[in-house]
Amino acid sequence: MTTARSGIVTMLTDFGQVDTYVGVMHGVLWTYAKRLRAVVDLTHEVPAQEVTIASFHLDAAFRWFPPGTVHVAVVDPGVGSGRAILAARIGEHFFLAPDNGLLARLLDGAADREVVAVDVERVGLATCSATFHGRDVFSPAAALLVDGQAVSDLGRPVLDWSRAAAPSPERVSDKPESYRGEVVSVDRFGNLITNLPGSLLGDEHREWELEIAGQCLPVAGTYADVARGQALALVDSYGLLEAAVRNGDAARALGAGRGVPALLRRRT
Repeated sequence: MTTARSGIVTMLTDFGQVDTYVGVMHGVLWTYAKRLRAVVDLTHEVPAQEVTIASFHLDAAFRWFPPGTVHVAVVDPGVGSGRAILAARIGEHFFLAPDNGLLARLLDGAADREVVAVDVERVGLATCSATFHGRDVFSPAAALLVDGQAVSDLGRPVLDWSRAAAPSPERVSDKPESYRGEVVSVDRFGNLITNLPGSLLGDEHREWELEIAGQCLPVAGTYADVARGQALALVDSYGLLEAAVRNGDAARALGAGRGVPALLRRRT
């Protein structure tokens, strides 16, 4: 399959912005990619080595970019080890990530996919550090993809890949109808984002409540549906249930964080 490239590369890492790592990756891209139009930093504030969080953010973000975009995700506790680096085409998007479960959420759900283990010696820079594959392998590989190289040219085909221990919601009761999930991310506003899809609510959110950290929160349509300082639940921009406090910080107010159980329950 031949897919036109957009000239856009996105980057998602746990590198932070204090050091020059991110800037250097940009520099390699601009040096080697002839058709590069833009580099978009999705975030570099993934908690250090938190592969599951990186997977969550990548899955939520990539679809908002045009077809032919190359997505580079480097949260890589195994850098320098024998772990593979995966290059993948999923539909009309391209991905580069370590084979540590970061891409599993996307690959497992894709019918139209192509995956290879990158040939590091052929694709990477001549001098390859054991600790900075973002610069020496991921950026050069991304440059090749931006310029139209096929995924199959970057390495050998892969039919299986590592899975991260990503939590999944489960139905726990029919009377009242209820689903158990957990908080998978906390954003900068203190909103507690769960893995419970908003589609569970059906057409009427007012029939439901979200129990989290020992409190039952009404499911509202918007933050403005409740008074200032009141806790609520609502469907966020990811299409997931989140716990929030209007004009406040739910993580602080509820004393909750990532991994805390969440129970979505139909009111009786």
